[in-house]
Amino acid sequence: MKYNSLKIKICGMKFQIQKISTLNPDFIGFIFYPNSPRFVGNNFFIPKIRNKILKTGVFVNEIEEKILQISNKKKLDFIQLHGTEKPSYCEKLFKKGLKLIKSFRIDNHFSFKKNVEDYIPFCTYFLFDNNTVHYGGSGKKFCWKKLYEYNFKTPFFLSGGIGIKDFNKVKNFLHPKIFGIDLNSKFEIFPGKKNKIALDFFLKKIRKL
Repeated sequence: MKYNSLKIKICGMKFQIQKISTLNPDFIGFIFYPNSPRFVGNNFFIPKIRNKILKTGVFVNEIEEKILQISNKKKLDFIQLHGTEKPSYCEKLFKKGLKLIKSFRIDNHFSFKKNVEDYIPFCTYFLFDNNTVHYGGSGKKFCWKKLYEYNFKTPFFLSGGIGIKDFNKVKNFLHPKIFGIDLNSKFEIFPGKKNKIALDFFLKKIRKL
């Protein structure tokens, strides 16, 4: 994949959604995990955004019925599972017609064959994030060299502490299955509110190459 064709997912959106959507990210992620500082709330309404932007709901170990309810009500395009959900759980959602992104917390001891392979039939994309006691949003990176051990066909998002100073680091990371990058806490003014100027600068640099 060419560098400037990487898909951009801006996650943790809670405020200024329409304003950030003018930057035309490929995905916008809304967190429906109550313990997250970026939790959108129970009465969250997604404002009108451009049709080409894919709306992604992020859930952590949520019950199947609630995901289905929120997905239908909010008209979500993708469901991102960011907890310890099992392949059998993903299979149930997949058979309900949901498109899934399954995230995994990576460290130097992570085994892709042991931990990822069974999810492949049910997931459109994977997302590889830093291994933290929390479910994402740590602002920290894992060692990206670990991803060269990944040799399955499912494309993946690179996540975990990517900020405006990481342009060259992302540019120089070459992997045949990298699909996109996930931008979150390093582009925030505070949890849920993104820095539009920094995002605009970063996205323009990517799209010029």
